[in-house]
Amino acid sequence: MNQNKTLFRECTAELLGTFLLVFFGTGAVFVAALTGALQGLLQVAIVWGVVIALAIYATAAISGTHINPAVTIAALIWRRFPVRKVLPYIVSQVAGAFLASVVLFALFCGVLAAYEKDKSIVRGQPGSELSAMVFGEYFPNPGVFGTTPEAFAKVSHIQAMAAEATGTAILVFFIFALTDSRNQSRPDGTLFALFIGLTITILIAVIAPITQAGFNPARDFGPRLFACFAGWGSVAIPGPRGGFFTVFILSPIVGGTVGGGIYDLLIRPGHAMAAIQKECCMHQSRYIMIGGFLGAGKTTAIVRLAEYLTTQGKRVGLITNDQSVGLVDTARVRAAGFAVEEITGGCFCCRFDSLVTASEQLTRDTAPDVIIAEPVGSCTDLKATVSYPMRQLHGREYEVAPLSVLVDPFRCLQVLGLGTEPAFTDNVMYVYRKQLEEAEVIAINKIDLLDEMTRQTLRAELRSRYPHAEVFEVSCKTGLGLSHWFDRMLAGNLGHRPSMEVDYDQYADGEARLGWLNVTADLTSTSDFDGNLLLTELAGRLQERMATLGVEIAHLKMTLAPAQGLGLAAISLTRTDMAPQVTHGLKGPVGRGRLTINLRAETDPETLKSSTLATLPSLAPTRFAVQEVHAFRPGRPNPTHRLSLAVV
Repeated sequence: MNQNKTLFRECTAELLGTFLLVFFGTGAVFVAALTGALQGLLQVAIVWGVVIALAIYATAAISGTHINPAVTIAALIWRRFPVRKVLPYIVSQVAGAFLASVVLFALFCGVLAAYEKDKSIVRGQPGSELSAMVFGEYFPNPGVFGTTPEAFAKVSHIQAMAAEATGTAILVFFIFALTDSRNQSRPDGTLFALFIGLTITILIAVIAPITQAGFNPARDFGPRLFACFAGWGSVAIPGPRGGFFTVFILSPIVGGTVGGGIYDLLIRPGHAMAAIQKECCMHQSRYIMIGGFLGAGKTTAIVRLAEYLTTQGKRVGLITNDQSVGLVDTARVRAAGFAVEEITGGCFCCRFDSLVTASEQLTRDTAPDVIIAEPVGSCTDLKATVSYPMRQLHGREYEVAPLSVLVDPFRCLQVLGLGTEPAFTDNVMYVYRKQLEEAEVIAINKIDLLDEMTRQTLRAELRSRYPHAEVFEVSCKTGLGLSHWFDRMLAGNLGHRPSMEVDYDQYADGEARLGWLNVTADLTSTSDFDGNLLLTELAGRLQERMATLGVEIAHLKMTLAPAQGLGLAAISLTRTDMAPQVTHGLKGPVGRGRLTINLRAETDPETLKSSTLATLPSLAPTRFAVQEVHAFRPGRPNPTHRLSLAVV
């Protein structure tokens, strides 16, 4: 972008920020001094603090919200702020303060004249500081001590300079501290703006009786200049005691420079050392968990996310999960070249300690910037039993991301009553609905297979039923929409909503209705064969058997890894009535290999076992030597931890 255009925008932000500062801050002085509607320094101080925070929120991203020449000059000296920007910033700040004074005068001129008449004040004559104080500042505060020689004797010129310099030094010290990325004790996110505002509030409460607490040459000079033109003349500039330059311009600049130097020279190096020590002693990884029902496409999603992060130069570790051993998911992740740990024999919630151990192992092995976890597809209540305990017990090691739930659109339409009749029984659908209920982010997968009307209908229904969740539309296969979803998981942290209510009897029954089958077998043949075609034929025959038995497949996943060489063939089937999808293909024929089958369906696991083992020999001339078979129903969930409230 053109540098002149950028500087113009920054100066505009400084002008507007200072305008807001003076309009509301000095406006509060107008109201307090002329009407009595605000009473006491504290009320005025609070207005100043709030408006400074709001001005920072409005303009910080553009200009850094200096809105104060003392801050700009301190940044020039200590923070390498560009010299070429200093004068434009200061001119913009003074202009913003002057314009705000014009607007305030236009609004309050009648009230101001009535006040002067009531107090027998002649504008521009001695004693008119009582009305001029709504613009510029005086020492001591005329509203507190009056304008007599006795009042002047209470605060000397040197004391006034010291008060302004000290206050500005403290202000800039805290600005530097609260915005220092090395300061690990600074407020999270943009909360620093509130604390800067609070700093102003307490400084005004202490120093305003002495000098009206300027701490800002633009805030004083802009309004004072207007007051000079508006009839106060020499009462405005140079003032009845002089010193407007030394007290309200020079002293804040000197004080701000000293305050910034104290922080940067004495305090900041300690924060830098602490940050280095923390980095050496503790590597904090971002912890992302992607849930969703069987067949939603979670494994493809986590591999895609890992690839996305790798292109950004980040180290990635993955954790897969299953009720048994012999996972297709783990094989696919390893084939993609990523570090992976596997949790078997139970879901994350029931094997929480194993999940932590796996995370620690990844940290030791690869020090990942991001850990991606894929829970069992029939598992729910993950926030209460995994995410919240991870944050509560291991928040120093892991920054826990919002829980994402990935959905297959066709299955989701069934469960929501928008498509064909649900193929699963009520308690299985209960698990599915609870997954949606706890999600902070819902990603509709496979949108490349949906027409626009169906997409809109599903999106609207999810937003209506689960208004607390953000809804994204993605295709893990084509990559459509993934970057927006991924960026959401990488930004922001796990929320603090109370854990949802879960009927664990219904949950356990729904999960137990799903039969699980894991099979590993070695394949050999007298001649090389097409591994991709073999998986496609095997998936088709298993699908036919399930359809004949009236069994709904939740997910069928298979891989074929050649005995020699690299590569992997993988196929997926997420419903009995759909065609199998090849997700990874081998580039050439194979003679031997290891077949892994993961089949989940709502039926007795022995049915799955007998049907699968009966199907394998039909793929002649290939011979199968079965190595492992695990057929079972998941046991009742028994979480290691469950936090019913989102403990911070």
